[in-house]
Amino acid sequence: MNANRGRALTAADESEVMAGSTTMDRDRAFYDAELAPLLPPAVLDFHAHVWDRRVPAAEPWAEARPGASYMVTERSYHPEQLLADGRAAFPDREYRAVCFGDPTPSADNARDTEYVGAAGTRRGLYPLVVAGSPLGVPREILRERIERNGFLGFKVHLDWQGDDYGDRTIEGMLGANEMDLADELALVVLLHVPRPGRLADPVVQRGVRWLSGRWPRARIVLAHCGRCYLPAEMERAVGAIRDLPNVWLDTSMVMEEGVLAVLFGAIDSSRVVYATDFPVAAMRGRRVRVMDHWVDVVQGDYPDSAYRVKAQGIRVTMMAREIALAVRDGARRAGLGAEALRGVFFDNGMKVLAGVRGGEGVRSAEARWRL
Repeated sequence: MNANRGRALTAADESEVMAGSTTMDRDRAFYDAELAPLLPPAVLDFHAHVWDRRVPAAEPWAEARPGASYMVTERSYHPEQLLADGRAAFPDREYRAVCFGDPTPSADNARDTEYVGAAGTRRGLYPLVVAGSPLGVPREILRERIERNGFLGFKVHLDWQGDDYGDRTIEGMLGANEMDLADELALVVLLHVPRPGRLADPVVQRGVRWLSGRWPRARIVLAHCGRCYLPAEMERAVGAIRDLPNVWLDTSMVMEEGVLAVLFGAIDSSRVVYATDFPVAAMRGRRVRVMDHWVDVVQGDYPDSAYRVKAQGIRVTMMAREIALAVRDGARRAGLGAEALRGVFFDNGMKVLAGVRGGEGVRSAEARWRL
Protein backbone atom coordinates (compact mmCIF):
# COMPACT_ATOMS: atom_id res chain seq x y z
CA MET A 1 0.00 0.00 0.00
CA ASN A 2 2.91 2.33 0.74
CA ALA A 3 5.12 1.23 -2.14
CA ASN A 4 4.88 4.61 -3.90
CA ARG A 5 6.31 6.59 -1.01
CA GLY A 6 9.67 8.19 -1.73
CA ARG A 7 9.59 7.92 -5.53
CA ALA A 8 7.85 9.58 -8.44
CA LEU A 9 4.61 8.05 -9.65
CA THR A 10 4.81 6.18 -12.93
CA ALA A 11 2.04 6.30 -15.52
CA ALA A 12 0.88 2.89 -14.29
CA ASP A 13 0.79 4.18 -10.72
CA GLU A 14 -1.26 7.21 -11.74
CA SER A 15 -3.68 5.01 -13.65
CA GLU A 16 -4.14 2.79 -10.59
CA VAL A 17 -4.74 5.78 -8.31
CA MET A 18 -7.27 7.24 -10.74
CA ALA A 19 -9.08 3.91 -10.98
CA GLY A 20 -9.22 3.67 -7.21
CA SER A 21 -10.54 7.20 -6.94
CA THR A 22 -13.24 6.45 -9.52
CA THR A 23 -14.26 3.34 -7.60
CA MET A 24 -14.53 5.26 -4.34
CA ASP A 25 -16.51 8.06 -5.99
CA ARG A 26 -18.92 5.52 -7.46
CA ASP A 27 -19.25 3.77 -4.11
CA ARG A 28 -20.03 7.02 -2.29
CA ALA A 29 -22.56 8.04 -4.93
CA PHE A 30 -24.26 4.65 -4.51
CA TYR A 31 -24.38 5.10 -0.74
CA ASP A 32 -25.77 8.63 -1.04
CA ALA A 33 -28.52 7.50 -3.40
CA GLU A 34 -29.48 4.12 -1.96
CA LEU A 35 -28.77 4.11 1.79
CA ALA A 36 -28.35 7.59 3.21
CA PRO A 37 -32.02 8.58 2.73
CA LEU A 38 -33.31 5.76 4.94
CA LEU A 39 -30.81 5.92 7.82
CA PRO A 40 -31.33 7.68 11.16
CA PRO A 41 -28.67 10.17 12.39
CA ALA A 42 -26.81 7.36 14.18
CA VAL A 43 -26.34 3.68 13.32
CA LEU A 44 -25.98 1.01 16.02
CA ASP A 45 -24.21 -2.16 14.88
CA PHE A 46 -25.28 -4.89 17.30
CA HIS A 47 -22.62 -7.48 16.38
CA ALA A 48 -18.94 -6.64 15.89
CA HIS A 49 -15.62 -8.10 17.03
CA VAL A 50 -12.37 -6.71 18.40
CA TRP A 51 -9.31 -8.84 19.06
CA ASP A 52 -5.53 -8.96 19.10
CA ARG A 53 -3.72 -12.05 17.86
CA ARG A 54 -1.29 -11.66 20.73
CA VAL A 55 -4.26 -12.56 22.94
CA PRO A 56 -5.69 -15.77 21.41
CA ALA A 57 -3.80 -18.96 22.08
CA ALA A 58 -3.77 -20.13 18.46
CA GLU A 59 -4.70 -19.40 14.87
CA PRO A 60 -6.80 -22.45 14.02
CA TRP A 61 -6.69 -21.96 10.25
CA ALA A 62 -2.90 -22.19 10.42
CA GLU A 63 -3.11 -25.56 12.15
CA ALA A 64 -5.60 -27.32 9.85
CA ARG A 65 -8.07 -28.00 12.66
CA PRO A 66 -11.47 -29.46 11.69
CA GLY A 67 -13.73 -26.74 10.35
CA ALA A 68 -11.03 -24.10 10.79
CA SER A 69 -11.11 -22.73 7.23
CA TYR A 70 -14.81 -21.88 7.57
CA MET A 71 -14.09 -18.19 8.19
CA VAL A 72 -10.51 -16.97 7.96
CA THR A 73 -10.40 -13.45 9.39
CA GLU A 74 -8.02 -10.62 10.22
CA ARG A 75 -5.04 -11.55 12.38
CA SER A 76 -5.88 -8.57 14.58
CA TYR A 77 -8.86 -6.28 14.60
CA HIS A 78 -8.41 -3.44 17.03
CA PRO A 79 -11.18 -1.11 18.23
CA GLU A 80 -9.68 1.73 16.22
CA GLN A 81 -10.11 -0.30 13.03
CA LEU A 82 -13.67 -1.28 13.95
CA LEU A 83 -14.62 2.37 14.40
CA ALA A 84 -12.82 3.30 11.17
CA ASP A 85 -14.71 0.62 9.24
CA GLY A 86 -17.97 1.81 10.76
CA ARG A 87 -17.23 5.37 9.63
CA ALA A 88 -16.28 4.09 6.17
CA ALA A 89 -19.57 2.21 5.87
CA PHE A 90 -21.67 5.14 7.13
CA PRO A 91 -19.56 8.24 6.47
CA ASP A 92 -22.23 10.82 7.28
CA ARG A 93 -23.67 9.10 10.37
CA GLU A 94 -22.56 8.51 13.94
CA TYR A 95 -21.48 4.88 14.28
CA ARG A 96 -21.82 2.83 17.47
CA ALA A 97 -21.29 -0.89 18.01
CA VAL A 98 -21.95 -3.71 20.44
CA CYS A 99 -18.59 -5.48 20.41
CA PHE A 100 -16.93 -8.56 21.84
CA GLY A 101 -13.80 -10.61 21.35
CA ASP A 102 -13.01 -14.04 19.96
CA PRO A 103 -15.74 -16.44 21.13
CA THR A 104 -13.96 -19.62 19.98
CA PRO A 105 -11.63 -22.12 21.69
CA SER A 106 -8.63 -20.39 20.04
CA ALA A 107 -8.86 -17.50 22.54
CA ASP A 108 -7.46 -17.14 26.02
CA ASN A 109 -10.74 -16.08 27.62
CA ALA A 110 -9.30 -14.16 30.57
CA ARG A 111 -6.93 -12.11 28.40
CA ASP A 112 -9.60 -11.64 25.73
CA THR A 113 -11.94 -10.29 28.41
CA GLU A 114 -9.38 -7.71 29.50
CA TYR A 115 -8.77 -6.65 25.91
CA VAL A 116 -12.47 -6.10 25.19
CA GLY A 117 -12.93 -4.34 28.50
CA ALA A 118 -10.21 -1.87 27.50
CA ALA A 119 -11.81 -1.47 24.06
CA GLY A 120 -14.99 -0.41 25.83
CA THR A 121 -13.34 2.88 26.81
CA ARG A 122 -13.62 3.93 23.16
CA ARG A 123 -16.52 6.26 22.50
CA GLY A 124 -19.38 4.47 20.79
CA LEU A 125 -18.52 0.92 21.87
CA TYR A 126 -20.76 -1.20 24.12
CA PRO A 127 -18.81 -4.32 25.16
CA LEU A 128 -19.98 -7.86 25.88
CA VAL A 129 -17.97 -10.53 27.70
CA VAL A 130 -17.59 -13.98 26.14
CA ALA A 131 -19.17 -16.51 28.50
CA GLY A 132 -20.63 -20.00 28.42
CA SER A 133 -20.79 -23.29 30.30
CA PRO A 134 -17.70 -24.90 28.71
CA LEU A 135 -15.50 -22.03 29.98
CA GLY A 136 -16.36 -22.83 33.58
CA VAL A 137 -16.13 -19.24 34.85
CA PRO A 138 -17.96 -18.99 38.20
CA ARG A 139 -20.96 -16.68 38.42
CA GLU A 140 -19.37 -14.27 40.90
CA ILE A 141 -16.35 -13.81 38.63
CA LEU A 142 -18.70 -13.10 35.72
CA ARG A 143 -20.52 -10.56 37.87
CA GLU A 144 -17.25 -8.88 38.84
CA ARG A 145 -16.11 -8.72 35.21
CA ILE A 146 -19.41 -7.12 34.18
CA GLU A 147 -19.32 -4.50 36.92
CA ARG A 148 -15.63 -3.67 36.46
CA ASN A 149 -15.66 -3.40 32.67
CA GLY A 150 -19.12 -2.06 31.95
CA PHE A 151 -20.12 -5.19 30.03
CA LEU A 152 -23.79 -5.22 29.01
CA GLY A 153 -24.05 -8.97 28.81
CA PHE A 154 -22.63 -12.09 27.19
CA LYS A 155 -21.53 -13.17 23.77
CA VAL A 156 -22.03 -16.91 24.15
CA HIS A 157 -18.86 -18.98 23.78
CA LEU A 158 -18.72 -21.31 20.75
CA ASP A 159 -17.32 -24.65 21.88
CA TRP A 160 -16.21 -25.61 18.38
CA GLN A 161 -14.02 -24.31 15.60
CA GLY A 162 -15.46 -22.86 12.39
CA ASP A 163 -18.26 -25.03 11.03
CA ASP A 164 -17.41 -28.11 13.12
CA TYR A 165 -20.79 -27.96 14.88
CA GLY A 166 -21.14 -31.62 15.68
CA ASP A 167 -24.15 -32.33 17.88
CA ARG A 168 -23.91 -29.26 20.14
CA THR A 169 -27.04 -27.96 21.83
CA ILE A 170 -27.98 -24.64 23.38
CA GLU A 171 -28.49 -26.45 26.68
CA GLY A 172 -24.81 -27.44 26.52
CA MET A 173 -23.65 -23.91 25.74
CA LEU A 174 -25.43 -22.12 28.61
CA GLY A 175 -26.77 -23.04 32.01
CA ALA A 176 -27.93 -21.60 35.31
CA ASN A 177 -24.45 -20.30 36.12
CA GLU A 178 -24.70 -17.77 33.29
CA MET A 179 -28.44 -17.44 32.81
CA ASP A 180 -29.44 -16.84 36.44
CA LEU A 181 -27.14 -13.80 36.32
CA ALA A 182 -28.51 -12.77 32.92
CA ASP A 183 -32.04 -12.96 34.30
CA GLU A 184 -31.21 -11.09 37.51
CA LEU A 185 -29.50 -8.20 35.68
CA ALA A 186 -31.54 -8.34 32.43
CA LEU A 187 -28.34 -8.86 30.44
CA VAL A 188 -27.93 -9.21 26.70
CA VAL A 189 -27.29 -12.84 25.71
CA LEU A 190 -26.01 -12.77 22.13
CA LEU A 191 -26.28 -16.33 20.86
CA HIS A 192 -24.84 -17.93 17.71
CA VAL A 193 -26.99 -21.04 17.55
CA PRO A 194 -25.32 -24.41 16.90
CA ARG A 195 -26.00 -27.35 14.59
CA PRO A 196 -26.04 -27.50 10.78
CA GLY A 197 -29.80 -26.98 10.68
CA ARG A 198 -29.55 -23.54 12.36
CA LEU A 199 -32.72 -22.07 13.89
CA ALA A 200 -34.75 -24.29 11.55
CA ASP A 201 -33.56 -27.32 13.57
CA PRO A 202 -36.22 -28.43 16.12
CA VAL A 203 -33.45 -29.16 18.64
CA VAL A 204 -32.22 -25.57 18.39
CA GLN A 205 -35.78 -24.24 18.55
CA ARG A 206 -36.41 -26.15 21.80
CA GLY A 207 -33.21 -24.70 23.22
CA VAL A 208 -34.17 -21.11 22.38
CA ARG A 209 -37.63 -21.59 23.86
CA TRP A 210 -36.09 -23.10 27.00
CA LEU A 211 -33.83 -20.07 27.47
CA SER A 212 -36.65 -17.62 26.83
CA GLY A 213 -39.17 -19.29 29.12
CA ARG A 214 -36.92 -20.16 32.05
CA TRP A 215 -35.11 -16.80 32.14
CA PRO A 216 -37.68 -14.28 30.87
CA ARG A 217 -35.74 -11.15 31.92
CA ALA A 218 -32.69 -12.11 29.86
CA ARG A 219 -32.46 -10.15 26.62
CA ILE A 220 -31.71 -12.93 24.12
CA VAL A 221 -30.44 -11.85 20.70
CA LEU A 222 -29.99 -14.50 18.00
CA ALA A 223 -26.94 -13.71 15.89
CA HIS A 224 -27.23 -13.77 12.10
CA CYS A 225 -31.04 -14.06 12.30
CA GLY A 226 -30.54 -17.45 13.91
CA ARG A 227 -27.98 -18.19 11.15
CA CYS A 228 -30.81 -18.16 8.62
CA TYR A 229 -28.98 -16.73 5.63
CA LEU A 230 -31.47 -18.17 3.12
CA PRO A 231 -35.23 -17.48 2.88
CA ALA A 232 -36.19 -21.15 3.10
CA GLU A 233 -34.32 -21.45 6.41
CA MET A 234 -36.16 -18.47 7.88
CA GLU A 235 -39.52 -19.81 6.69
CA ARG A 236 -38.91 -23.01 8.68
CA ALA A 237 -37.51 -21.16 11.71
CA VAL A 238 -39.55 -18.04 12.41
CA GLY A 239 -42.62 -19.75 13.87
CA ALA A 240 -40.58 -21.03 16.80
CA ILE A 241 -39.69 -17.54 18.06
CA ARG A 242 -42.80 -15.58 17.02
CA ASP A 243 -44.31 -15.63 20.52
CA LEU A 244 -41.08 -15.03 22.50
CA PRO A 245 -41.03 -11.34 23.51
CA ASN A 246 -37.55 -11.48 25.04
CA VAL A 247 -35.94 -12.81 21.84
CA TRP A 248 -34.54 -10.45 19.21
CA LEU A 249 -32.63 -11.20 15.98
CA ASP A 250 -29.58 -9.42 14.61
CA THR A 251 -28.97 -9.12 10.87
CA SER A 252 -25.21 -9.75 10.81
CA MET A 253 -24.12 -11.19 7.44
CA VAL A 254 -27.71 -11.64 6.23
CA MET A 255 -27.82 -10.21 2.71
CA GLU A 256 -30.83 -11.95 1.19
CA GLU A 257 -33.81 -9.60 1.26
CA GLY A 258 -36.16 -12.59 1.25
CA VAL A 259 -34.92 -13.60 4.71
CA LEU A 260 -35.80 -10.16 6.10
CA ALA A 261 -39.13 -10.05 4.24
CA VAL A 262 -40.18 -13.33 5.89
CA LEU A 263 -38.96 -12.11 9.28
CA PHE A 264 -40.65 -8.70 9.11
CA GLY A 265 -43.85 -10.38 7.96
CA ALA A 266 -43.90 -12.71 10.96
CA ILE A 267 -42.76 -10.64 13.98
CA ASP A 268 -42.80 -7.01 15.00
CA SER A 269 -39.90 -5.10 13.43
CA SER A 270 -38.93 -3.78 16.89
CA ARG A 271 -37.41 -7.23 17.53
CA VAL A 272 -34.92 -6.89 14.66
CA VAL A 273 -31.60 -5.06 15.11
CA TYR A 274 -29.08 -4.10 12.44
CA ALA A 275 -25.67 -5.77 12.76
CA THR A 276 -22.60 -6.43 10.60
CA ASP A 277 -20.11 -8.99 12.03
CA PHE A 278 -17.11 -6.73 11.42
CA PRO A 279 -14.36 -7.51 10.44
CA VAL A 280 -16.07 -10.01 8.11
CA ALA A 281 -18.53 -7.44 6.76
CA ALA A 282 -15.70 -5.02 5.99
CA MET A 283 -15.01 -7.13 2.91
CA ARG A 284 -16.26 -5.76 -0.39
CA GLY A 285 -18.74 -8.10 -2.02
CA ARG A 286 -21.92 -9.95 -1.14
CA ARG A 287 -23.13 -13.19 0.42
CA VAL A 288 -25.34 -14.98 -2.12
CA ARG A 289 -27.43 -18.13 -2.32
CA VAL A 290 -26.04 -20.95 -4.45
CA MET A 291 -28.19 -24.09 -4.56
CA ASP A 292 -28.91 -24.78 -0.88
CA HIS A 293 -26.05 -22.87 0.77
CA TRP A 294 -24.38 -19.46 0.83
CA VAL A 295 -21.19 -18.21 -0.82
CA ASP A 296 -19.28 -14.97 -0.19
CA VAL A 297 -18.41 -13.36 -3.54
CA VAL A 298 -15.67 -10.82 -2.84
CA GLN A 299 -13.34 -8.52 -4.72
CA GLY A 300 -10.06 -7.67 -3.07
CA ASP A 301 -6.94 -9.13 -1.51
CA TYR A 302 -8.62 -11.29 1.13
CA PRO A 303 -7.21 -14.58 2.46
CA ASP A 304 -8.59 -17.84 1.13
CA SER A 305 -11.48 -19.24 3.17
CA ALA A 306 -14.24 -21.79 2.80
CA TYR A 307 -17.23 -20.52 0.78
CA ARG A 308 -15.27 -17.41 -0.26
CA VAL A 309 -15.00 -16.85 -4.02
CA LYS A 310 -12.91 -14.05 -5.50
CA ALA A 311 -14.23 -12.15 -8.50
CA GLN A 312 -12.86 -9.40 -10.71
CA GLY A 313 -14.49 -6.78 -12.86
CA ILE A 314 -17.66 -6.35 -10.80
CA ARG A 315 -18.87 -3.32 -8.89
CA VAL A 316 -18.88 -3.95 -5.15
CA THR A 317 -19.44 -2.15 -1.88
CA MET A 318 -18.81 -3.13 1.74
CA MET A 319 -20.81 -6.10 2.94
CA ALA A 320 -22.00 -3.94 5.84
CA ARG A 321 -23.88 -1.88 3.25
CA GLU A 322 -25.24 -4.96 1.50
CA ILE A 323 -26.73 -6.04 4.83
CA ALA A 324 -28.35 -2.61 5.15
CA LEU A 325 -29.74 -2.90 1.62
CA ALA A 326 -31.23 -6.31 2.44
CA VAL A 327 -32.91 -4.79 5.49
CA ARG A 328 -34.28 -1.99 3.31
CA ASP A 329 -35.58 -4.25 0.56
CA GLY A 330 -36.98 -6.87 2.94
CA ALA A 331 -38.80 -4.15 4.85
CA ARG A 332 -40.32 -2.78 1.65
CA ARG A 333 -41.54 -6.22 0.63
CA ALA A 334 -43.15 -6.65 4.04
CA GLY A 335 -44.80 -3.21 3.88
CA LEU A 336 -42.76 -1.72 6.70
CA GLY A 337 -42.92 2.06 7.09
CA ALA A 338 -39.96 4.45 7.12
CA GLU A 339 -40.05 5.06 10.87
CA ALA A 340 -40.05 1.36 11.70
CA LEU A 341 -37.21 0.81 9.24
CA ARG A 342 -35.10 3.52 10.85
CA GLY A 343 -35.74 1.84 14.19
CA VAL A 344 -33.95 -1.29 12.99
CA PHE A 345 -30.77 0.73 12.48
CA PHE A 346 -30.66 2.38 15.92
CA ASP A 347 -33.63 2.66 18.27
CA ASN A 348 -34.44 -1.06 18.48
CA GLY A 349 -30.93 -1.98 19.54
CA MET A 350 -30.62 0.91 21.98
CA LYS A 351 -33.88 -0.17 23.63
CA VAL A 352 -32.43 -3.66 24.11
CA LEU A 353 -29.35 -2.14 25.76
CA ALA A 354 -31.41 0.34 27.79
CA GLY A 355 -33.10 -2.50 29.66
CA VAL A 356 -29.83 -3.94 30.98
CA ARG A 357 -29.57 -3.56 34.77
CA GLY A 358 -32.55 -1.26 34.77
CA GLY A 359 -30.75 1.27 32.60
CA GLU A 360 -27.54 1.22 34.60
CA GLY A 361 -25.84 -0.93 31.93
CA VAL A 362 -25.77 1.79 29.28
CA ARG A 363 -24.95 4.51 31.82
CA SER A 364 -22.06 2.48 33.18
CA ALA A 365 -20.71 1.65 29.71
CA GLU A 366 -20.90 5.24 28.48
CA ALA A 367 -19.33 6.57 31.68
CA ARG A 368 -16.19 4.57 30.79
CA TRP A 369 -15.80 6.26 27.40
CA ARG A 370 -12.51 8.11 27.53
CA LEU A 371 -11.15 8.12 23.97
